[in-house]
Amino acid sequence: MDIVDFNHQQHHGAVLDQHVNHQEFSASSASRGTSNGPTPSPRPIIRRRAPIACRRCRRMRSKCVHDNARPPCTACGEAGLGEEDCIFPVRGQPDDDRQYRHPRIRASKQVNKKDTARNRRSALGSRLDSHSSAPVDEWEDLPPLSEIIDAVNRFTRHYFQLGFIPKQQFPERLRKDHRSVNLFLLLGILSISARLSPALTKRYGTGVRAAEFFMDRAAAMAMRELYQEPTLERCQGFYLLSIAQQGNGIRNQSHINMGIAMRLATLMQLHREETYQIYNPTPDLIIRAESARRTLWMLHSQDSLHSGPYSPVSLAASDITALLPCDEADFAAGRQPRSRAALADTPPSIANPSLVCDPNRSLFASLMQIHHIWGIVGRRAASYGCSSCPWDPGSEFSRITVKLQEWESSLPKEHTWSPVILQRHKAERQDLAYLGVTMVTRLCHIVARRPYLGDIINIDQKEPEQRLFFTTASTQLFSNVHKLFEQINAQFTARSPDESVGAQMAAFCVYSCALFSAYLCKYPNIEAGPHMLFRTRSMLLECKEVWPLASRWLESLDKFFRDPRAIAPISEGSMADGKDDVPHILHRGTLASPAHESRDMSSSFSSSTYSHPTPFPQPQSLPSQQIHPHTDAFSHPQHAFHLQNGGQLLHDQYPQQQQQNNALGLAQTHAQTAPPPADGLGILVEAFGQPQGAPAVPRPYHMTTATGMTAAPALTVPFIPGTLGPCTDGFEDELQHYIGGATEWMQQAGGWMDGY
Repeated sequence: MDIVDFNHQQHHGAVLDQHVNHQEFSASSASRGTSNGPTPSPRPIIRRRAPIACRRCRRMRSKCVHDNARPPCTACGEAGLGEEDCIFPVRGQPDDDRQYRHPRIRASKQVNKKDTARNRRSALGSRLDSHSSAPVDEWEDLPPLSEIIDAVNRFTRHYFQLGFIPKQQFPERLRKDHRSVNLFLLLGILSISARLSPALTKRYGTGVRAAEFFMDRAAAMAMRELYQEPTLERCQGFYLLSIAQQGNGIRNQSHINMGIAMRLATLMQLHREETYQIYNPTPDLIIRAESARRTLWMLHSQDSLHSGPYSPVSLAASDITALLPCDEADFAAGRQPRSRAALADTPPSIANPSLVCDPNRSLFASLMQIHHIWGIVGRRAASYGCSSCPWDPGSEFSRITVKLQEWESSLPKEHTWSPVILQRHKAERQDLAYLGVTMVTRLCHIVARRPYLGDIINIDQKEPEQRLFFTTASTQLFSNVHKLFEQINAQFTARSPDESVGAQMAAFCVYSCALFSAYLCKYPNIEAGPHMLFRTRSMLLECKEVWPLASRWLESLDKFFRDPRAIAPISEGSMADGKDDVPHILHRGTLASPAHESRDMSSSFSSSTYSHPTPFPQPQSLPSQQIHPHTDAFSHPQHAFHLQNGGQLLHDQYPQQQQQNNALGLAQTHAQTAPPPADGLGILVEAFGQPQGAPAVPRPYHMTTATGMTAAPALTVPFIPGTLGPCTDGFEDELQHYIGGATEWMQQAGGWMDGY
């Protein structure tokens, strides 16, 4: 409100008061003068102008924006007030809000201004307290208790199989006395598991809407929980809210809430081992202490999974003295474990290195250890790290791979890959956690060797000693791709309808396997390539129903196959990047556009990482007669991988008759495909698909889908010279999107240096 308008209103109010006082004085005088006369007429009704603001806005002297005086107004709604708290006065009602204005002092001008302000604040506070003290039952609009308990059980069964929620104790508390459970923590759980619950999905329309309902409730509660006393439940609630927001692409709020959870954990000293010393242990105390310990390690794990060049680690391993969690049996029974393992690079592991390779360590401990190793490998890959002499034992590549191999060789047998062991863990409802250990281990081996694909392709230009190294690296890379596919295929085979796809890290493993399978599809003698790519793509279609990030990876994969020469980063769809612009302190005009940024990074990757000339010519340098036939063959419905952005599994997109017709066309095309180019990758990869003792013979390939239908592979990838390689497949862009957001964060969304 302008000062002129404000003074005008004050003057108008004063004149109106004087007019009213004059009327009252005249009426009282007339009454005294004619006391013996007739009864005076009733006092006339004072007509005031229609209200233009609610009482709260009048009291706070703020602009009241409303829709025809229907409460709540915009200001009251933003303050969290309901309809009963936003009151529009009507004619005839007293102007109580005037008592909060500056009083007009007439009798005595010697009033202490401090006392007046203090009285005014106390009056205002009492009114606000009366509004805030209105009882509000925050449980009343939640679903029935049976649906809530089912969603909690699905949370521990299909998402966090190893977590800080006691699997038996927590649902039992809900069943006996649900109001004794921290509502903020419960809303955080439901924000994640609602999309996995058929009952909640049916109640709210879709799984996404169900998750958004609880996430919005939790976000509203977070404003009140922020400055309260640090408690374990608050820390866990902020952590789960961050995970849910990340899943919905709300990157900025997710990052903030994860930081709040981390700060609450350090305030409670959860990273210190002495915090967990119990002098008079009871089962309940041991369970609570273990829940706190697991909270700290899950925060650190999430920090490791999503740390990168633009999202640094919040809590370094060198600051953590806490040992790793125990197994599920000890946690459920409230028992102290016989021993605990330690994370590498923490003070306990430095003092006693044998703690890292404790043979009795829990599956939870192994999971935390491999996530820590992945953080090291992923950060290096996302920053385009590449050793100039990787064959040197002192190189960074050698140190990382040796560390990974030593850790893997020390794993307990129950933590190593085997289909039989998988079934045992599945019976114990720990299969997703077990696969998290085995699949991320394979992914670390793959991503660590990925920067040297360019050297592998140009192996004929290397010295004999270097050729031996890159030959071994190629064999190890694609062998790990095949092992990763074996584990992924086992997870998605013979599943019950209610089983989940797992955490988002599992979906990233599927995407990575699909992308590296594309390199195998380049060579017709390797039958595993089309099968692996077809299968992993169908898995990504399933993953995107749970994790929006999988939609981005699927689009990137499809875009790469449409035109490998025109691969470019995608600006939306990333869970890690989200929908939000990230604030930056510099002016928008001083920054390069995201597209130029990404191209510059890709250029630096191709030029600085490799010392040899790039084997991938630009699209315009390719002869038109060389590209055109392949492009036509690639886009033909019988020869192409039918890539559609949304939808169904590939074997559901065609009738069975059309599949049989396509199978014949694919078989002919596959048999007539020209030999692959004699590059280094071809020489090395060809050996990967050949059976021992016999040369590989091209022949049609068929596979059995999950529904039992026999289908030909929907893919025959034509070779376009100079297009398939580490500079064009977009893996680094997707890795950066996953672990820490895209380079589009450089777009200015507002900062303190705007206008300078």
